[in-house]
Amino acid sequence: MIRNMVIGLMALVCNTQVVYAERLDAIAAVVNGDVITCFEVETEMQSLKDQLRQSGVPIPSGSALYERALDSRIQRTLQNHEAQTLGIRITPAEVDAAMADVEKRNNLQAGQLSEVLQAQGIDIETYRDTLKARILNGRLVNAVVRSKLSVSDEAKREYYRKHLKDPKPVREVRTSQMFVALPADADAEIVEQKRAEAEVYYQRFLAGENFLSTVTLESDAPNASEGGDMGWVSKGGVKGAFAQIFDVPVGGITPPIRSAGGFHIVKVMDERVRKPENIQPYEEVRARHILLQIPESADLDTQVKIRQRAEKIAEEMQNTSDEAFAVRAKELSQGPSATRGGDLGWFKRGQMVSAFDEVVFDMQPGETSGVVETQFGLHVIRLVEKRRVEPNAYEAHQERIGQLLLETEMQQEVPRWMNSLKSKAKIEKKSCDFKVDVQEKVAESPAKESDSLVIGQLTDTANADMYSAASHEDMAVEEDTSKPSFTLGVWKQAWQNKDLDVYLSLYDDKHSPDSRFSSFAKWKAYKTQVIGKHQNIRVEISNMIEEVITPELRVQFSFDQHFESDSMDDNDRKIIVMEKLEGTWKIVSERTVK
Repeated sequence: MIRNMVIGLMALVCNTQVVYAERLDAIAAVVNGDVITCFEVETEMQSLKDQLRQSGVPIPSGSALYERALDSRIQRTLQNHEAQTLGIRITPAEVDAAMADVEKRNNLQAGQLSEVLQAQGIDIETYRDTLKARILNGRLVNAVVRSKLSVSDEAKREYYRKHLKDPKPVREVRTSQMFVALPADADAEIVEQKRAEAEVYYQRFLAGENFLSTVTLESDAPNASEGGDMGWVSKGGVKGAFAQIFDVPVGGITPPIRSAGGFHIVKVMDERVRKPENIQPYEEVRARHILLQIPESADLDTQVKIRQRAEKIAEEMQNTSDEAFAVRAKELSQGPSATRGGDLGWFKRGQMVSAFDEVVFDMQPGETSGVVETQFGLHVIRLVEKRRVEPNAYEAHQERIGQLLLETEMQQEVPRWMNSLKSKAKIEKKSCDFKVDVQEKVAESPAKESDSLVIGQLTDTANADMYSAASHEDMAVEEDTSKPSFTLGVWKQAWQNKDLDVYLSLYDDKHSPDSRFSSFAKWKAYKTQVIGKHQNIRVEISNMIEEVITPELRVQFSFDQHFESDSMDDNDRKIIVMEKLEGTWKIVSERTVK
């Protein structure tokens, strides 16, 4: 009878909508309360291996690779925290637009990027996640670093007079850096220690050590995993001691260069001569806008209300002064330009999305548009000024000069900012026991007869017996399928047997995916990878406390959990809350405490 009851329960839970379960992996670190799993670090390690292999760089020992991968994940987590604090988020529409831009720049047809990625063995969702992370990082750096820097008009005009007024070929060099960061408020002793550390790196490079490999694994620069690439630069684009890079041949390196943030060893990777650009006269406009964003979660009624509000604003802003529009933009706009009265500055065709461009370049100064919709939301646009720019005028180069000089400052300020985030964060590093490869492990230790159910090669009959609560020798649970403890036993055994369908079906739709995943599909793919990579999973539960929160409706289990597989061994204290929904106990909350 028990077997029939179990089969009936499995049929019920397998047909229930599921959304989420907590992490299944061991913990590598906890950063400001957020968990970084060993699976994430292992994935990052593989990415670094692929990158080094493609660059022809020798792959170092596992410990060095692990430390870099862990540091990279910590850095990403800190940046995500900062973005959440500032309310910075990237919508799927923005990722779609970025992918369309990638297709355009690579002369691909719409939708063809997915086929190209698939042919290269790259998962499209992984690519989207990476693209989203880069967009988020760029926006975050702009908000917290670039926005605080400024380049005076005098500095830009000086650069123009020296390097661009009389067009001629210019030598540019592409560089990479090894960066040794200084802690915030470092005293003289710490400065000398870091100077000595940089000098050791310099001597190692002179002795023939692989520059890119060392930078990728040991540099303190935020872009260390990309080989410390500093991009192309010409004279005037660097200042102070960094100007010596133009005296270094391709393949050569500079001695350590001191900056406010630390010590830089720069290698000249390549050189080129850039000829003067043949710029044709073009039109530029200066505009303001009021942006109303439409939340992804907004229902149809909410969307209609937002659109009606935008239309009312557009109507009110007709025939008003620029000053009045700026005041309203500060009050109403939800874009980053709101603090500037919606001022977008000067721009030419192609710098804005096409729907925005099509409207603004057909307007006249002083005119206000109707509602313009883009992937960023609903815009009401005010054209402030319009001008024609001659090819070699200062105005034709002004924006590029400003960007170039800002990038020079950013090369030093971004590492300082990232270092300050780490110094203020609460970071608790744990340990990931990455053992031998799964295939090697299986070959060395064939499964015992008693382990056969754990591997998951089960007949239907075995499946029925497997979920009987009586088989859980490490945990006392009820055999009555109506009890929440029975569901907990099913949860444990489904995990242990890598039965994702059953495991996921035990979660109610109130159980939302964690903040690292934008959708259930992505989270599910992650869990599938996590469970799939383990063999011989064993989950032991002990010291369990069952607390009734609401009689017959809500109960909480807290217990010590020991997770063991071929590649991991981890201990946690777990808290699971269940609710009785439509006659079935479902997990509505799950968290891990240390």
